[in-house]
Amino acid sequence: MFLSQKTRIPFVFFSEDQANAFSDSARRLLTWAGEEYTDCCYKFARECISRIEAPGHKIPLDDAETLLALLGHCCLTTNTPEPAHTLWSQCVRILSQRICELTREAA
Repeated sequence: MFLSQKTRIPFVFFSEDQANAFSDSARRLLTWAGEEYTDCCYKFARECISRIEAPGHKIPLDDAETLLALLGHCCLTTNTPEPAHTLWSQCVRILSQRICELTREAA
């Protein structure tokens, strides 16, 4: 079956300050990743963070949701609950706010 209309991919946009705060927390959280955190998870997370840092500060919604899950997994696999939990909370707060605003704009 072919789609007659183009499918629009929703993007999550960040201000420069939000992008910097999110990427700082996410990158620091990745430094605490435990041995259970696989290389493919690490690489994808780093790639997504780099896209958020890039000009335009955006990431597809599906990738943002996957990144949030990967960072949560990173937080759970570390042997040091703090500061990993605090960093994870900061990432959740920023990304959740951006996703919430995206869904409000779409309505």
